[in-house]
Amino acid sequence: MGTARAARAHIIWTSIALVLISIASCLAYVFMSKVSGGQIISTVNVSAIESMFRHQVSRGKWLLKVQACNHIDNRLVWDDEWEDHRNNGESILDHNKTWIVIREKGVYLVYIQVNFALPQKNSTYTVDLKLLVDLNYEQPEMFSATHDTQVVNANTSQDAKLNTFHLIYMQSTSQLSVRVFPSDLVNYETRPFSTFITIIKWADNW
Repeated sequence: MGTARAARAHIIWTSIALVLISIASCLAYVFMSKVSGGQIISTVNVSAIESMFRHQVSRGKWLLKVQACNHIDNRLVWDDEWEDHRNNGESILDHNKTWIVIREKGVYLVYIQVNFALPQKNSTYTVDLKLLVDLNYEQPEMFSATHDTQVVNANTSQDAKLNTFHLIYMQSTSQLSVRVFPSDLVNYETRPFSTFITIIKWADNW
């Protein structure tokens, strides 16, 4: 059972990582070219990436799936999909599992996707969806916001997704969390999970 779970996680992570790295290569080129003294990241070697994912899950990459939501502040509660496969056993989550705690400073690729299950009603209605990313280092502040308005037709139910991608420089002990609205519509299905965060440490510095 554990082997099958690890294999599924490996396939999901590899697919996500290759897509993110392709996007990040383009973004990094643009960002690096604008930073004084910055070095341009060279072309990604796909075979090297595949080799990297054959090794034990490290402190530099995580896949977190949604577990619940704290309805007091609308922060999502996370579960580390690979917690059982880490050598050091150190969790990236705080005791409430709402804040992701960075252990090493560096540049990180962060992809967040939230799936909303929009309920069926007798008449057409609209719903405003929001995804807020909070970054906490010396003091908490909203880092980004993504929103959308969905029109749900009468007598039909549907899903809606919000996603956001970031290339962030974070310090050691930086913390990141996600707030969603309306939080009661978030899909918490564990298999297959569609509300998740992937984090990859890209470099030590810009």
